[in-house]
Amino acid sequence: MSLENQAAQSSASQEEINVDDRAAVQRWSKALGTTDEALMGAVQAVGTRVDKIKDYLGAGGMAGDQEDA
Repeated sequence: MSLENQAAQSSASQEEINVDDRAAVQRWSKALGTTDEALMGAVQAVGTRVDKIKDYLGAGGMAGDQEDA
């Protein structure tokens, strides 16, 4: 299991996403079950920590927008 998948499954993961690495963004998007665009929107809203991004996406942040598309 990849680091991204392990961190995505952990509710307390404090891993950080390197948004300057396009491949990392794609891996994290896949692990978190979201789009690259939604992930970057979450990063802009709450920063690069995975736990905060998951909370944001789960609370209807950019993930809520995706469901309506």
